[in-house]
Amino acid sequence: MKKIVLTLLAATLLFAACTTSNQRDKMLQEITQSEQEIFSKNNVTLEASQRLMDLYLAFADAFPQDSLSPEFLFSCANIAINTQQEKFAITLYQRIYDEYPDHAFRPLALLHQALVYDNMGNVGHAKPLYEQFLVMFPDDPFALDVEHLLEMMDKSPEEWEELFLQ
Repeated sequence: MKKIVLTLLAATLLFAACTTSNQRDKMLQEITQSEQEIFSKNNVTLEASQRLMDLYLAFADAFPQDSLSPEFLFSCANIAINTQQEKFAITLYQRIYDEYPDHAFRPLALLHQALVYDNMGNVGHAKPLYEQFLVMFPDDPFALDVEHLLEMMDKSPEEWEELFLQ
């Protein structure tokens, strides 16, 4: 009886693994097709961009532990910015930062959040994120640029005028 139960359990696990693998492969194929449709044919429409974003999100939601998920979320956030969905992009960057603490995109996700807030004119949100970036990633290649951005944020209109008149 024990042998039968173990055999059934093993068969069920094998079937589930194959189904998951097939689902992953199918989703990757859809993503690849959508990317090719947009980038190789230079067919960048709002609908095509939204479809690709939906595919990236569906993959990341279905396979959160997959190494491609943070990359797809990052790409989705970049598309969101280009389609004037800045708040959604910020949410995606925050998700990468929170859910993938060991991924190479984590520093960029934090920096991009700050940059999006900055570009939206929301210095009150951008500045603390820049400061957090410097604390968390002081050796990052962009750290010096962030320091300069913070220095510029603290300048008065008169100081800005002086800079441009020199």
